[in-house]
Amino acid sequence: MHKYPTECPVVIVGAGPAGLTTANLLGRYGVDCVVLERENQPMNLPRAIVLDDEGARTLQVFGLDKTYVSSAEPGDGSKYFDDDGNCFAETGKGPQNFGFPKRQFIFQPELEEALLSRLEEQTPGILHFSSDVVGVENKSDHALVSVQDAQGKQHVIKTQWVLACDGGRSPTRERLGIAMSGNTYEEDWIVVDTLNDPDQSRHSKFYCSGVRPTVSVPAPNGGRRYEFMLLAGETREQVLEASFLATLLKPFRKYDPSETLRKTVYTFHARIAERFREGRILLLGDAAHLTPPFAGQGMNAGLRDTHNVAWKIAAVVQGGAHPDILDSYELERREPVWDMIQIAVAMGSIVMPVSKEQVTFRNLLIRSLEPFPKVRNYLIEMRFKPKPRYLDGLFQNLSDPIFESSLVGDMIPQPAVDNAGQRILLDGVLGDGFALIAQSTAAGEVLSQLDQTGFLGLPLTKVHLNTLGTKHKTGVTPLDDVTTRPFLTHRDQILLVRPDRYCAAAYFPDTLEIGLRAYQEQLVRSNTATASA
Repeated sequence: MHKYPTECPVVIVGAGPAGLTTANLLGRYGVDCVVLERENQPMNLPRAIVLDDEGARTLQVFGLDKTYVSSAEPGDGSKYFDDDGNCFAETGKGPQNFGFPKRQFIFQPELEEALLSRLEEQTPGILHFSSDVVGVENKSDHALVSVQDAQGKQHVIKTQWVLACDGGRSPTRERLGIAMSGNTYEEDWIVVDTLNDPDQSRHSKFYCSGVRPTVSVPAPNGGRRYEFMLLAGETREQVLEASFLATLLKPFRKYDPSETLRKTVYTFHARIAERFREGRILLLGDAAHLTPPFAGQGMNAGLRDTHNVAWKIAAVVQGGAHPDILDSYELERREPVWDMIQIAVAMGSIVMPVSKEQVTFRNLLIRSLEPFPKVRNYLIEMRFKPKPRYLDGLFQNLSDPIFESSLVGDMIPQPAVDNAGQRILLDGVLGDGFALIAQSTAAGEVLSQLDQTGFLGLPLTKVHLNTLGTKHKTGVTPLDDVTTRPFLTHRDQILLVRPDRYCAAAYFPDTLEIGLRAYQEQLVRSNTATASA
């Protein structure tokens, strides 16, 4: 029988990737939490298949970059084929601006196993399976979570925060009466996960057929995922029969039940919750938003949520920040989430046309852009995907930057650096909490004199980045000039970097201490609405 706490600062509902990642982040930040999962064991289903560079950077915080992420399969880009089998467009793997490949292919059960293992190493005994949350009650300064164990006995946990990571059909969201807006695709899709696939390329392949759009995506361990759109009149039962699947897979491989991990039918959604917070309860991941799979962003959007929320929870629980700073979660995340949903929708409608008119339009568009390769590549390679940047929230001078290319509001790059003869990624030097980065000699001297090792209940690391030919005795030297270049905008300033690797502020050396006090006061006095001013 589980021994549930009667009181705990944070209760996480759901033990999928979002819930387990949040728990690992909180464990790294020193915040006690408990994870409640309704199922009696991990689901063991290969749902998410793509881990992007931002998601990998989140897992880096608690060391999974050295274990699980290092074994993921990096992607080589994408290829797009027409009905005649011609490859009419191709994209490359892209630069590693944030320390990892833009797309890595994963087997979700293995990722969850790695998250579970790391959680048990960091904070053993906090995950409870067979624990069904049957009620959450908001109070003025806490919440009460009612959980039913496998024997049917109910327990009540008093908590400061409830983080609902309980999936697209979130019972927590339903109990709160929070509606989802957006659309559900009319067409369902057949998803088949295979082993020992004859196609061992690391390209995602989009067969942009006007008859039956199809996707083929690499998977770890020599496997591959195939997705086929259902056509009018086809039923879920019919399309999962062995003979039907054999026909679908025939152009790619022989259908073999013994080499089929999963066969299912999915309905794709493009939806977002009307609000992400209700009192002491926050919705994260699929509980807050549902993204079509074409851009591989469903799970990754959830991982961005976890990193955004976890450090703010830590700042409130152990750093004296006001609870209202959690309003900045939706303030920062809603627009980027919706933008990514729309990009996935655009990929589904432009790259995967389902009518003759759409096919004709696509072909004419691609041909007409051939004299303009930069424009053509911008479209085909989906470069309109927004870079990791927040337009509002817990930042200083975000709306009125001194420099046009200011990093304030952006996720900072992550180059590899030479740290006393050792090659490591920059975040390995920045630490888990806040960080201050100086580049010039003058800024470095001021930084070295700052007698402060913590900030808002989290560590504060001071780093001198040798971008200007300086060789500060405690500095680190970037090994990639291209990735490092954005820092040069602030060569004479000191950057304040949040734990989620977004740049919160940029100070000239003589304003460092005043700026840090002002930022801390913004979070402590709960002026979220003006924090970015």
